[in-house]
Amino acid sequence: MSKLTKIEQPLIDALEAIMIFIKETTGRTPNQVELAKALKRYFVMNEIKDHIFMDQKD
Repeated sequence: MSKLTKIEQPLIDALEAIMIFIKETTGRTPNQVELAKALKRYFVMNEIKDHIFMDQKD
């Protein structure tokens, strides 16, 4: 996989929203490694794919 050269603001906003949600529900902000591991899990990736697929159909 290639490295990102520029991260767009919507992606940064989405990652921040995830981190805020995790802190609010667990009481602890995840670190970047924890967040990356969670986002790379098959189930999460499949859910994201399904959401994008549905969004693109509309």
